[in-house]
Amino acid sequence: MNKQELISKLKTGVPQLSIGTLTGNMMNQGQEIAILEKSNINLLHLDVMDGQAWPKITVGPSFLAGIETTLIKDVHLLINQPENQIADFLAAGANIITIHPEHTEKFSHALDLINKSDALCSVGIYPSTPLETISNYLDKIDVVFLLAIGPDTGKETFFDKVAERITKLRNWKPELIIAIDGAVKHDNVAKIAKINPDLIVTGSAIFNDKDAAENISSMKSKIASVCSYQA
Repeated sequence: MNKQELISKLKTGVPQLSIGTLTGNMMNQGQEIAILEKSNINLLHLDVMDGQAWPKITVGPSFLAGIETTLIKDVHLLINQPENQIADFLAAGANIITIHPEHTEKFSHALDLINKSDALCSVGIYPSTPLETISNYLDKIDVVFLLAIGPDTGKETFFDKVAERITKLRNWKPELIIAIDGAVKHDNVAKIAKINPDLIVTGSAIFNDKDAAENISSMKSKIASVCSYQA
């Protein structure tokens, strides 16, 4: 799938869910991914953590390469020096790669590495980081992930700041795909949808020891209630 095909699937005018399955059954990821496919979800979100940028270690490119799915593979590199692993994740089949300016001194170079491929070039930014940090690089960026939490914010969330940032980004570059990531739950997803992102990232709210398919249906219905979205 080339960049334009990916963009057309993501920029539909209504928020889509990008769902992480790592909070589900790690011994049967195929089953969890099948739930997404049957629920008409388009994106599989993969948080890659190295225990340094965030105090957690998850998975790497070999895990991604082993996934058999037609879902768009949305890879979020929450790691230090992501430029060292971009090629491996591209080879493993990533369709979107998100990097953070907070975690590299070679930000522009990292963007260029992604842009040499058919994957969408995405940037994540923490609530405490000025949005102007990425303003001079927007010509290289297809997607921006606005995080409502950071590695040092604990349980505190910053959705009001995210809403302001969406408005600013839309003014800077209307064609950007904008995602909201962090602390998305059933009780706030409708409010989040109202601020007009293209993507809403969630995971633990879906795989919470309850019926994951029902959780997806419920969350999509809440988005539908404010966006006239056909869940």
